[in-house]
This record gives sequence, structure tokens and C-alpha cells, in this order.
Amino acid sequence: MLLYRCLITLLTPVLLVALFIRVLRKVESLQDFRERLGMWKNLPSGDVIWIHGASNGELSAARPLIDGLCTQNPDARLLVTCNSISAKNMVRAWGRSQLNVYLAPIDLGWVYGRLLRKLSLRNFILIEADFWPNRMRAIAAARAPIALIGGRISKSSSRRWRRFTKLSMEIFQTFDLICPQDQESAMRLSKLGASDSAFGAEISLKSLFQAKPYIADDESRLSVWLAASTHEGEDGTLLRAHLEALKSDPTLRMILAPRHPKRGANLAKLAETLGLSVTQRSLGAEFDSPSQVYIADTLGEMAQWYSLAGTCFVGGSLVAKGGHTPFEPVVYDCAILHGPHLENFAVPYAALAKHEAAMMCTTPEEIACNVISLRNLEASNKMRSAAHVALPQIDTLDVVLTTLSQMSKN
Repeated sequence: MLLYRCLITLLTPVLLVALFIRVLRKVESLQDFRERLGMWKNLPSGDVIWIHGASNGELSAARPLIDGLCTQNPDARLLVTCNSISAKNMVRAWGRSQLNVYLAPIDLGWVYGRLLRKLSLRNFILIEADFWPNRMRAIAAARAPIALIGGRISKSSSRRWRRFTKLSMEIFQTFDLICPQDQESAMRLSKLGASDSAFGAEISLKSLFQAKPYIADDESRLSVWLAASTHEGEDGTLLRAHLEALKSDPTLRMILAPRHPKRGANLAKLAETLGLSVTQRSLGAEFDSPSQVYIADTLGEMAQWYSLAGTCFVGGSLVAKGGHTPFEPVVYDCAILHGPHLENFAVPYAALAKHEAAMMCTTPEEIACNVISLRNLEASNKMRSAAHVALPQIDTLDVVLTTLSQMSKN
């Protein structure tokens, strides 16, 4: 731990310069810079429950948990932190007056120590991962209970942590409650030093995702496919797949929803370069505007895109990003396609494969072939029904909320 603290202290000037350059380039504001140093405006008074999720994905998945905590603790403020501007804006857009939302500070012990002296912290809840040593140490020193909800750790991450045995023991022993995402993560966390007595109910937060009531009728959905949460390096393959699919069905439409909406303009140019007609959500175009590709480059509207599409290609799986959640497309009754990179959700994707409820495809030709085959209602229904069998929705949220409540009282 001492070596880590020395290294992070030595790197601090470099980090500060890098962050300030982002301000000068207007990527972030001066207030964002201040928040990364723990200079938060309007700190909540009274009891505080602190929830941290690294980015949009973690906090979107945790929304049912956050809503439940708000209801369960009407007298407390919920402080939500994240690492990205887009995640901060997303949570603020939820419009919950009980939430204070900030960027998480860089991992400096003195920054967290100063912050914690100003807060009456009831407990700290970490969503899925993002184990920063100084933050964990400072919160443990403040004697606030620490929970890891939906905890996950990959084989490669576990291997990296095991190189630093003393540091990992110190970090993972701080958890008073761990609700792991799956048995594999539980075993890895235990080997890294987590106490056996800390383990509670297994929970995959993304499986708690609740669909909004509107879903388009099957006939109209079959003529639309969605490329969801795509990353740089995937879009060209997916757009070429659409170009190929249009040869078989000229009426087919594609919704391209990038993981980072700021890429929308570049994606529109790429599609046009390939000869595809494009409309763009961020420029005010509605989905019914005529085009072959609809760029859904906004935040907070994924539910709408899932509802309109009969088939969903899950992004982050054609490049080495580990893949995104299959639970949302299942809840919205989409047939699922994906690439080979599924490390983030290996267990649910294995269940889908076992039930023949998802298809892996890697080339434009393979993707196009599967998109066209799923235009058939019988084929689509078969895959979608199998997905609901493979990933039944088990609601352990009440169990987790009750356990968190008991942890706070102990």
C-alpha cells in the first residue's frame, strides 16, 4: 500500500496537468476539474449513502437499486459518483431530488480524507468493480460499512491483483458485504482476500432491468435491427452488414446507437461514405424520418431503440471490450446477435448459447445473413422465447436492500 501511495503521489502533477488540458480543450469544465479534486459544491448534510459506479453501464444497471434506496431511506441523501461526464449527466437527468451527483475524485488519500471529514457517511456502496486503494482505505478508516453489489472480477483482473498480494488483501478485506454477480467472481474475490462472512446473495444488477411499457408490434419490429452500444472499430463492420442486408431486403432499417454519443457525427459521415442514407437523433430527426440508417446519438433513450427493433446486435463484442449486457435486449424481447468478446457477461451468454438463444457472428456477411434470417417471425419468436428461458428474471433486489439496511444499523 505504501508503494502504491508513493507512486500515485508522484504521478499527481502529471494527472493534474492532463485534467487541466481537458478543461482548456473544453472537454470538461472547471467545475468538473474541481470535482476530480474532491471540491464538491453543495455537500449534503445529515446521513449520506454514497454509491459509486464507474460509468453509464454500471449506474444504468444500478438504477433499480438506487430507486429502492431512495424509497427505503427517505431521510437520507444519496451521493452518486462516477468517472465520466456522460454518466454524471445521465444520473442528473433522472430528476431525483434526493440525489447529489459528482465526478469521483482521483485516488489521493488526502482528498478522500478531507471529503469524509465533511460527510456523515452511513455506508458506501460500490457497483460491480472499480477498486481504487486510497478510496477504499479512507472509507474503511472512517468506519463506514462498505458494500460491493453485483461484484464482478474477470480472470485477467484477478490475475493482475494477485501480483500484489498485500495490497489486494488490504483492499478486499474492507468489504462488509459482497453480493457477487456470479459464483466465478465470488471465488476470485475470496482468493483475493474478501472475508467469507461478507458474502451475501448473488445478484446481477442488469437482470433487474425493467422494460418500459411500449414495445412496437412484431410486424414493424421485424423490419428494424439495432446495433446497441457500439464502440470505435465496430461500426464499419456493422454498417457494411446493413449494406449487404439491403440487397435482400431494401426496406430494412438500422438503428446505430453508439456507446459514446459524441461519435454520432463521425458515424453519420462513415455511413454516407458507404452510400447509405442517414438521419441523426441529435440533430432532431425522429425515427420515422426516411433513411436507411438512424444514428441514435443521445443519452437516456436506449429503451426506445430496443422497443423498436426486432433484432439487436450487442456492441462491445466485436472488439476487445468484453461485450455489453444481454439482459436489456432480452427484457425488450429482441433476438440477440453478438461478436466473440463476451468476457464481461460470460455466464449469461453461455446460458444463451446453451439454449440457442443468441448467435455469434463476426463478419459483415455473417451479420447480414442472420439479420435477414431473423426477419422471419417464426425464427425470431423461437430465439426470443429461448432467451427468456435462458435468462429468467430472478428478483433478489429486496433481499439486497434488506441486507444493506441491516448493515447500516450494525
